[in-house]
Amino acid sequence: MDSYMYQTIGYSIIPLYQEALDVPLYRREIRGTAVNTARDYQTPATQSRQEGGGEEGGRGGGEEDETECLLYLLQDVMRAHPEVNAVSAGAILSTYQRTRIENVAGRLGLVPLAWLWMYPYLPPPVQRAGLPARPVAAVAGLLEDMAACGCEARIIKVASGGMDEGMLWENVSAGDGRLRRVLVKRMGMLLEEGVEGAVLGEGGDCVEKMGIDDMGSVNELRIPQLFDDGFKLVYERILASTGQYALRKESRELPYPEADKTWAVETLQSKMDNIWVISNLSAPEAGQDSATQMKSIMTKLTDALRTHEQELGAVTPDDIVYTTILLRSMDDFASINSVYGSLFTKPNPPARATVACGNRLPPGIDILVSFILDLGSPVHRKGLHVQSRSYWAPANIGPYSQAVGVPRDKQSGFEQDGGLVYIAGQIPLDPASMELARPDVAFTDPLSSFIHHTVLSLQHLWRIGGAMCVNWWLGAVAFIAQDTGISSKAAVASDIWERMNTGSSPSGDEDDEEDSMLDAWDIKYGRKQDFGSNKKATRALPDFGIVGPSSKIPPFLAVEVDELPRGSDIEWQGLGVRSAHVDITEDSSEGISISHSEGAEFGTHLAIGIEKVKPEDVEKSIEQAMYLARRRLKDGTHYQATIYTPLPALCVKLLAQIVPCRSVWGCGGRELSAALVLHSRSSQGSQ
Repeated sequence: MDSYMYQTIGYSIIPLYQEALDVPLYRREIRGTAVNTARDYQTPATQSRQEGGGEEGGRGGGEEDETECLLYLLQDVMRAHPEVNAVSAGAILSTYQRTRIENVAGRLGLVPLAWLWMYPYLPPPVQRAGLPARPVAAVAGLLEDMAACGCEARIIKVASGGMDEGMLWENVSAGDGRLRRVLVKRMGMLLEEGVEGAVLGEGGDCVEKMGIDDMGSVNELRIPQLFDDGFKLVYERILASTGQYALRKESRELPYPEADKTWAVETLQSKMDNIWVISNLSAPEAGQDSATQMKSIMTKLTDALRTHEQELGAVTPDDIVYTTILLRSMDDFASINSVYGSLFTKPNPPARATVACGNRLPPGIDILVSFILDLGSPVHRKGLHVQSRSYWAPANIGPYSQAVGVPRDKQSGFEQDGGLVYIAGQIPLDPASMELARPDVAFTDPLSSFIHHTVLSLQHLWRIGGAMCVNWWLGAVAFIAQDTGISSKAAVASDIWERMNTGSSPSGDEDDEEDSMLDAWDIKYGRKQDFGSNKKATRALPDFGIVGPSSKIPPFLAVEVDELPRGSDIEWQGLGVRSAHVDITEDSSEGISISHSEGAEFGTHLAIGIEKVKPEDVEKSIEQAMYLARRRLKDGTHYQATIYTPLPALCVKLLAQIVPCRSVWGCGGRELSAALVLHSRSSQGSQ
């Protein structure tokens, strides 16, 4: 049958799997068609209304999407085997397939697994890492590893891509590798378009395979290594310098005294072309329960959206692209998360960062939330929400995406014209286990463990950026949990950031990473929003070709806060851009340093560091920094501003999102009084 979701070629052999493996087999008739052919799958409205009590709801009132058949099949399995808690998908590069399985798994309370996700672009297993590089392995590494493990997979269907009937029943994982070389050669045209998944047979448009024999034992499993080559090199070099960082602890200046606890925070709104920013929403009047405060904040948000409906049109919470959540205590995270998640009903919820600021927040305020909304059409945005466990990057099993790409204005599309990429905060989780990563070697000093976490979480940021075709960073913030060694840790994070953003970094040479996330299936069935064919232009991250001869490093901040999610010691927050050209200038005078980036796809971005001064001089320095920043913006231009400082009471007059913290650090591990980040779309707006 012709199905977008299911492959039925060779289905008559399936009962033999049951016999060979001696496991139960469950089957269901495939009904319906691909009603929803969008790349990202959303629960059908009729099904959503009836779930929770109905057994096969949604059969009436129109044709049902074929994806729902998987739901009914898994329900059969769960009734027979209540111990089942996960479902595994074979998706390698197909977002179309992965999002449908994730949707169904989530509705049933199952953990989605995708161990092959992005496999061609992950570092090779240890067993293959030491072998001489071969061109075929760069494209068909999965088949190479299958062959080494003794798997047997034979071709049972050919349809296009230079395949002919003479290849039927050939073993693609044969030890001699002959057929794999033929596949790569004949599909060369597809590979030039970035369809590496076609060689692996994903999508079924060119070739379909069936497994005939598997590995002898789990001891032969081949698992991708944790670090990409570039990050592994940086990790080893920084680790070798642990001693020099440890010496910094003794040279730190005395921290500022705790901030004035009586300061108040003001809610701000700013609109810049297609971007609407609502900052510093709080609800102390709702009482001391954090979940109740979050509910009140959500009400204030929806009221604000309705108030501006006549001016801006129908704006909903689904138009939020980024959220910053500041908590008093990370103990409140679970309770506020369920309230927050109820706000979003469509695929690709906003990316977000969550940190705990402790008693730096004003009295009575346990939650402070800021939102960025895109006022353009949702079809012009690009979301990335991977909920499956894999070896690629941490799954986001919750109401937030890994990233959301937004075009510069309402007339643009992110896929065609580039724009900003808002990326969720990344902590050092092991993607496969979703637990905080542990080094292979147990370190006796905490700084070495921190180095491991810092490199890994930054690699997560990089991989997500690559998947979104980011080719430059406008800046990054490394949130670091409070510690007596903050000076050393800030210097470590700064040096790692600098090494990964220099021309000598190996990270830009990896085989196009995730910018080639298309496969034959996606191109045919779900390419309405995919990246197109301009593959060569967005390979490197960072791409030094778009900044000309500039050797500037994207802005960096380290911000010490009280707590981070999951007890992590670091969380990276980055703002990426997909741009054809970025102009960068830097200036420093009177203790104020400014990094100024401009580009047609994002506008103007300013990162300002204020050198540490006496407490009585901080307010004057901040005012001077804001004055210098506004001079760099066009007259009348509206902007979004964020200020990081341990003295928030001195910033309440500023029209900015406030992040109260314990300390702020700049490039090279220099301690700062405060840091400002301003973003303008470089065009006249209305507030």
